Amino acid sequence: MPFSESQHRLEDEYKDVFGQWQHQQTPQTRSALLRAVNPVIDQGIKAYGGSSAGSPVLRSRARQLALRSFDNYDPQKASLRTHLMNNMRGLQRLGAQQSQIIQMPEQVALDRQHLDETEKELRSRLGREPSDNTLANETGLSLKRIEYIRQGKAPVATGTIRAGLDEQMTMPASEIPGQEDQFERGWQEMVYHDLGETDQTIFDYLLGAHGRKQLTTSAIAKRLGITPSAVSQRATKIQGMLDERWETGIM
Repeated sequence: MPFSESQHRLEDEYKDVFGQWQHQQTPQTRSALLRAVNPVIDQGIKAYGGSSAGSPVLRSRARQLALRSFDNYDPQKASLRTHLMNNMRGLQRLGAQQSQIIQMPEQVALDRQHLDETEKELRSRLGREPSDNTLANETGLSLKRIEYIRQGKAPVATGTIRAGLDEQMTMPASEIPGQEDQFERGWQEMVYHDLGETDQTIFDYLLGAHGRKQLTTSAIAKRLGITPSAVSQRATKIQGMLDERWETGIM
């Protein structure tokens, strides 16, 4: 709703661009507003990201939190900067996960055993395949650490989910050997953390994320106890979330 000129606490520097977005919420006005508050986003990353402040994953998450905060911002209650900083507090947990890196080979073996035992226990308890996010919560290992344990330092495959195809998914290789698209990976991780547990598992297996082996829709459906059609429908929704990167132009 339009805000009162006499009561609003919105800073003058954001008044025009916020008003344009509020009047017409389009990818263009959202992107313009996001660019305007970029210094605040940088401050939030520095304040809450800790040693992982330079991580593309963390920056992607901060931008998404900023985008979401626009929807519930009330200019009569707080300044936009204060509202954004409060909403970016969630970066603390992700920052801690990003910084959890242990190099000892002996520890890798112990973590692998812990990961395998926990995965088996969860599979038995849930009656289906657990998502990697659930594994991370149960084991205390970060997603980055789980990927490292599974396949060393190989990067997460990038690409798109092709929903409804009952075939092995294939991802395009990087044009430059050994190079990965950090922003693409960051966006994928950001989307991943916003999914429910079942959708996270589908994401992992379709994209081969976090060291998972890619599976067909039928194989995923069997592991989750749902139909291949349901997997395809969920994959379509996930793909739509991934495509928002281009619609909003935030990366």
